[in-house]
Amino acid sequence: MNGSKLLVGHLARVGIVWLVLVSAAVAQFEPSSWKHQLESIYSERHPTVTEFREEIARSDLVVRGRIVQIARRQEGGHPDQDAVIEILRTYKGRSPDVQPCVRMQIIGDTANFMDVPVAYNLGYHLPRVGDEVILPIQLIHARSGPAPPNGQKIHYMAPFFYTVAKDGSIDCLPAFAPDMKPYATLDCIEKMIIDEVNRSTEVPRFKEGELLFQDGFEDGSLAGWVFLIGAQSEVRRGGWEAWIAPTNVVSYDDKRTIREMEQDPKTGLYRFDHANRRSVSEIGIINGRLRMRSSRLHRHVTAVIGDPEWTDYQIDVDLYTFSDPTNPDARRGNYLKQGPYGRVHVPNLPETQGEHSFIAVEIGTFGNYDLSEYLFWNHAFQIRCKYAESPIISRDRGTYLRTTKILDFDTWQVPDGTKIHMTVKFFRDYVEGWIDGKKILSAWIPTDHPGAKSGRIALWTFETWSEYDDLKVTRLVPVD
Repeated sequence: MNGSKLLVGHLARVGIVWLVLVSAAVAQFEPSSWKHQLESIYSERHPTVTEFREEIARSDLVVRGRIVQIARRQEGGHPDQDAVIEILRTYKGRSPDVQPCVRMQIIGDTANFMDVPVAYNLGYHLPRVGDEVILPIQLIHARSGPAPPNGQKIHYMAPFFYTVAKDGSIDCLPAFAPDMKPYATLDCIEKMIIDEVNRSTEVPRFKEGELLFQDGFEDGSLAGWVFLIGAQSEVRRGGWEAWIAPTNVVSYDDKRTIREMEQDPKTGLYRFDHANRRSVSEIGIINGRLRMRSSRLHRHVTAVIGDPEWTDYQIDVDLYTFSDPTNPDARRGNYLKQGPYGRVHVPNLPETQGEHSFIAVEIGTFGNYDLSEYLFWNHAFQIRCKYAESPIISRDRGTYLRTTKILDFDTWQVPDGTKIHMTVKFFRDYVEGWIDGKKILSAWIPTDHPGAKSGRIALWTFETWSEYDDLKVTRLVPVD
């Protein structure tokens, strides 16, 4: 009875529109299955033991701390907060601040039921004052965007948090994988962290060898380049995506019609006008640069080249980005998702429904770390490791434990229309990302990734106006 009164009061406050929505929802879902629908979103349990160890290995700082103040909290579909912590124990690294203000989030919370975040429907919440937590933290430079909170010089980013209960048990969201559950105590977790920290891996030494491939795009030819084509048959809670080529554009209509781009007889540039989306796709070589443009379409442009048996190599390329003047979202300006891929595997080249894999060293938007996407806006540089996907996938923004992992990331101001020189080095299972001669990123490729040892290269753009020039691939050889 009390529940009915609350429902009536709620409907009276928000109006008759909600009455229609509630009626439709009740007709579709029985109350007994309501929670089941929500829990199914969190059916995949993470991290596994391997994923937990990887997470500790790529963190700059790992601490156990107590929340002493909530400096900022963002509710809604992607809850996150800035929390000041008292450090109780440091397992890895050194904190520049005695009581750092750390940003943390509830991961994977993109699906709402009647505009109520799933995490809160299931009783999940961000850590509160007095809670004890274990935090793997990335230290991020404040090169762009707002200044760090509390007068700090750097940002402390904890994409995942582990809550320590008074009885010494450890909990995480949504839940530990089965192989991690036996270790879900403070003693066991601390031992795993210390073991991983002590398992230091020496960075390999290497140098440049012979030239493997070069393309300055001066001849205007796309010979040798293969553009991925295809579309995912279904993507739940994330929209479907496609890969377009000059001869294969998946249009934005209900039938997903396959069409060809029109080629300009003078410039040779391929162009497709998405009239219903008020957007344009362009592919081709113009003014001595490879142009790949797509915007507001969920359309990837991925050009692949090279030998699948290439192992250790360095990619050098000049990259340009341009704001789309037709984009109505002036705040966004340019989405900025572009860059080179290495260790590319495409089982059915050139066709794909997402089952290709690669290691991207790219300009990105922290798409897998929502806690920082709107902090730095579009100025980011990251190493992203993508695994093969099923054509029917369930993608949650903010969760990198499904089919893609962010191995390292940092801020980088990306000027519009200005050249930046990107260098990517793959040696064995180690990768580095350089910009304009400065090393910014480094990471270890997971051993279960298809590209841990070898693979082609590619150039890529998504929702971005991109151009590339002076591409060179050089073999890397060990230093004796």
